[in-house]
Amino acid sequence: MGSFCFIDKITEVKNRESITAFFELKGTEKFLKDHFQGFPVMPGVLLLEVLKQAACALLNRSGSQDNAPFYRLARVDDVKFGQFVRPGNRLKAFVRMAGEADPSGHHFEGRLDWVNGQDSRGKVLSAEFQLVPVV
Repeated sequence: MGSFCFIDKITEVKNRESITAFFELKGTEKFLKDHFQGFPVMPGVLLLEVLKQAACALLNRSGSQDNAPFYRLARVDDVKFGQFVRPGNRLKAFVRMAGEADPSGHHFEGRLDWVNGQDSRGKVLSAEFQLVPVV
């Protein structure tokens, strides 16, 4: 997954349909030092990266038709932010494929929730996004 791995555990994969994964913000991450002093929160762009990494895991486990090992974010629409993510918070990422892949890429809908155990404590982020293979 690269130098920033924001997936600690995958709990469910429905082939070519959806994935559920978890990540806990430990508080030791270097990006927290500057974001923000005295009030460390996970940057919004990295919250989106959690969804992207979950979607990549879904494609890799589902044997996507393009057989690409890596994907890049090509487009993001309808982003809605909710609660801040602070050290010690655990995130549940749910990503589902939104239709079949087409020449413009793979389309997804994703949602991040702050959870305690398996119980949702509120929405952190939701978005529609598109991934394209890195060639």
